[in-house]
Amino acid sequence: MAQQPPAPGTWEEDPAAASILVATGRPRHDLLVVADPGLLTELDAAWGAPDASVRLSFLPGVSAPVSPGQEDALLSYDRWGLGVLVARGRTSLYEGRPARRVTAMARTAAGSGLRAAVLVARAASLGQAAVGDVLVVSDHMSLLGAPLFPAPEPVEAAWDEELTERVAALDGVLGRGVLALVPGPVRPTRTEASILAALGADAVVMDSVAEAMALASRGVRVVGLACIDSLAGPAETGRRDARSAGRRATRAQEPARALAQVRGSRRGGQWSAPRVVRAAIETVLTALR
Repeated sequence: MAQQPPAPGTWEEDPAAASILVATGRPRHDLLVVADPGLLTELDAAWGAPDASVRLSFLPGVSAPVSPGQEDALLSYDRWGLGVLVARGRTSLYEGRPARRVTAMARTAAGSGLRAAVLVARAASLGQAAVGDVLVVSDHMSLLGAPLFPAPEPVEAAWDEELTERVAALDGVLGRGVLALVPGPVRPTRTEASILAALGADAVVMDSVAEAMALASRGVRVVGLACIDSLAGPAETGRRDARSAGRRATRAQEPARALAQVRGSRRGGQWSAPRVVRAAIETVLTALR
C-alpha cells in the first residue's frame, strides 16, 4: 500500500468528523461497526431502519467499495441512548488504493467521539476452524511489508483485551484466533498456508486489521470477529505435523475438547455467523453503557 499524499486542492482528511455530523445530524457516536451486509442480516432485522444514512464515499478520502456483496453505505442508529455507526462496506487492500484511502473511513469515524469498534471480517481458515465457525481476534500478524496507515510517528495499537474476553464468552464463538493479514487478492498457497499456521496464525484476512489498528492508535477500543468462509491452502493445510498443531493450540489456549463443546452448543447451526455478529455488537454496546 503506497503512502501517496492527497492531490492538491482536495479535502482528504476529516479528523473532526464534520462530514459525519453533516450526514447524520448527530455530534457524537459511541460505537462503529464494519461488516459485510451478508453478516448483518440479524442486526438489520432486530434494529430496523436507521436514523440516518449516507454513502461511505461521501466521507472525505473514502472510496466506494467495489468488492461483490459490499454496499456504499454508512448508517447511524440510536441504541439505548448511544450512537452507533454501521459501515456496510469497506475498501479492500487488494484494490490497489493507497493506505490513506483504505483507512480513511476509520480515521474519520474516530473523530466522532468513538469509544469502541467491532470489525467483522470474512476469513480463510488455516486448519483448526471449519467453514461457518466464528473466531474472536486475539492478535494479528501483518505480511504487507508496508505501513498499515499513515502516521507522523510510531504509535501503540492493539485489540482490546476486555472486550475480546466478553465476546469470546458468547455462545457460537469458537474461541480466540490470530489473524494473518495478506495483501491479496490471491489466497495463500498450500505452502504459504502451512508457513502461516506454523507461525501461529489461525486464519487469513485481506481487510479489517489496518482499519482496526488505525482506530486503536486513536484511543478507540477495538474487537474483531473472523467469520470463516473458506479454507486457505486449500484443505490440505489440515495435514500439518502434530507438533505444529500442538504449538498453535497452546498459544490459542483452546484444547480440541473445548472446541468440540463450543461446536456442540450451536444445536444444529442455531448460532449462525450473522447471529453471533449481532450478539457481539450488542455485548459491546452493553459494556459501553
